Amino acid sequence: MSAHPAASRSLLPHYLAVLYGLAIAYASLQPFANWMAPLPGSPFFLIASWPPRWTRFDVIVNVLAYAPFGFLVALAPRRRPPLARLSAAAAIGAALSFALETTQMFLPSRDASTLDLLANSAGAALGALAAVAIARSARTARAVAGFRNHWFLPGKVGDLGLALLVIWLAVQVNPGIPLFATTFDPDIQLDPALATVSTSTDVAAILVAAATSAFHLIGVGLFVALLLRQRRYVGGAVLVLIGTALLVKGIAAALLLKPAAWGHWLSPGAADGVAAGALLLLVAIWLPRPVQVAAAAIALLSSVLTPVLTPDILFARAPLSGFNWSYGQLLNFNGLTHAVLLVWPFAASAFLFALAGRPGWGEPGG
Repeated sequence: MSAHPAASRSLLPHYLAVLYGLAIAYASLQPFANWMAPLPGSPFFLIASWPPRWTRFDVIVNVLAYAPFGFLVALAPRRRPPLARLSAAAAIGAALSFALETTQMFLPSRDASTLDLLANSAGAALGALAAVAIARSARTARAVAGFRNHWFLPGKVGDLGLALLVIWLAVQVNPGIPLFATTFDPDIQLDPALATVSTSTDVAAILVAAATSAFHLIGVGLFVALLLRQRRYVGGAVLVLIGTALLVKGIAAALLLKPAAWGHWLSPGAADGVAAGALLLLVAIWLPRPVQVAAAAIALLSSVLTPVLTPDILFARAPLSGFNWSYGQLLNFNGLTHAVLLVWPFAASAFLFALAGRPGWGEPGG
């Protein structure tokens, strides 16, 4: 009898909406440098000349970027009529876009645009329409709530952990970051005659890539294990998560990389690290839960520090060129995924230590 009320009070859409809104703000305002007031006489972006400069790609990206935000905001209210959900999500999405576009007027490197505002607002409205359609189906809502409460820790703590896990999975669309991160030097890997890199550097680079992937897999795997209600499901859950991340990255790489680069995408170091991390994870999931928390935090932080402590190897080869985006919206997304990669291990570790401090956590039936 308590399962349905608990499900109706889920804060997962709230957490995801806040985190996604912060991600939009970061991508919209980076690089957070060289702020200056608009030149005297500069018109406010809403009354600038029309039509503004635009490309079809930018419009599509702006619509798609705000659709998940509108979807999550529309799911957040409880027992609200569909029109109220739709109106609130569209208004909040438009307000966020307006605030960010206005702020971009103080960044010379960014271009505030009325068309961006319209595209963002349309995306939020489209996402809200999808959420309203799902919310109106009681059967779908019960199925989603039943799945969430059957597999994962209940309550607000479980919701926050799931929100962090969804954020990690979302940024995996960039194959240039762990898990399965790699580097690609076209001069060396596309022209064998130029392959003159020393064996010692190759071995060291492979070891660093393997260690980074292994630490990341162990940390994320233990994070999933600690979110599950029953330990016996850990193996399957980790396989599904890693398989989904690999599928997402593979599709993105196949679409955006040339065939020659695609052939070198999954490096031996990353593959070996994942294999080693999987073997160690099989042992780690049977450790006592407090030990798992410590091991997960150590592994996650090590996945960040290992490349940082070896900059000579980290920068010995060019980053994966197809994903070192330097144009417009792709530049924003690339910066966002790397920022999440650096922040997520710290946020996940803090969450796990807070979870371990809860009374009764980790006990049978707790």
